[in-house]
Amino acid sequence: MSIQTSLKDRPQLTTENLLLRRPNEDDIGAIIDAVGDWEVACRLARVPHPYGEEDARFFLEHVVPSEWTWAITLKGSDQLIGAVGLTPEETADTAELGYWLAKPYWGRGIATAAARAVVSFGLDQLRLPFIKSGYFVENPTSGRVLQKLGFVETARATRACLAMGRDDVPSVEMRLEPSEQL
Repeated sequence: MSIQTSLKDRPQLTTENLLLRRPNEDDIGAIIDAVGDWEVACRLARVPHPYGEEDARFFLEHVVPSEWTWAITLKGSDQLIGAVGLTPEETADTAELGYWLAKPYWGRGIATAAARAVVSFGLDQLRLPFIKSGYFVENPTSGRVLQKLGFVETARATRACLAMGRDDVPSVEMRLEPSEQL
């Protein structure tokens, strides 16, 4: 399956309690509310702060069409509470996992469940040879999510963080092979 084909035909994904669907214009307010929170933005590499409507529209018009990105919603509700996705790597046949949740939903296992569904899609449906991810050292909770999925540390490095205006934030780089998937 080619990247372009799979992006156009991106399926909805479900877990026991979640429905993952394509983000849309109706989600703009929820995206701004969630990602506009400094506690969310400072844990993400590609999100500016402050975050406004123009940023949310950029996400919907440029990121969503070019990456495997899903809105995280609770089953029975269409309200976006987060996002999860795979960013295709330019130089390799693989992708990087990323995710965020609105702060009121932290600590409930939602990020782990949503990321598990997306990782399964990437490895089983897209047949990616591996998936990369990473987290800022100051966000060990994200590292625990990745460890629960079977990711293993491959390096210590630095990443950019738009919200902080820095390109040297200490991070942990991780990788998941299909045989390591939990």
